[in-house]
Amino acid sequence: MEKSVSRPWQGTVVGVFNAIGIAFGILGVIALLLGGAFIASALEESGVPMLAGIGTTIIAAILIPLLVLYLFITIGLFKGQKWAVITALAFTALAIVGNISSQAYIGLVFNAFFIYCLIACLKEPFYNQK
Repeated sequence: MEKSVSRPWQGTVVGVFNAIGIAFGILGVIALLLGGAFIASALEESGVPMLAGIGTTIIAAILIPLLVLYLFITIGLFKGQKWAVITALAFTALAIVGNISSQAYIGLVFNAFFIYCLIACLKEPFYNQK
């Protein structure tokens, strides 16, 4: 009998948080695309109303491919693909650098936990199948 290898809880935790992040990212892109007109009046007072129209569209255009990449990484985490764990590990390491530079200590704690989970996933047989 062949023994079935199950996904470790660490991979499930990171995958679920990635899915939540994707949902918030989609809401953010929608807000950027539709909300530019709403924030134009607020930015008009600061003298940069143009950023509300074209600026939010440019930011949304940059975020959409990143969300698609994030979606593929999340699917890969749930399917047990090692490349997804390594890519998520690289992005989480970059997030830690951002947390340190912006002094976001709560984000640093969460991302340190995700680093632990992803390193644990690299050792699991579920992510080392061929």
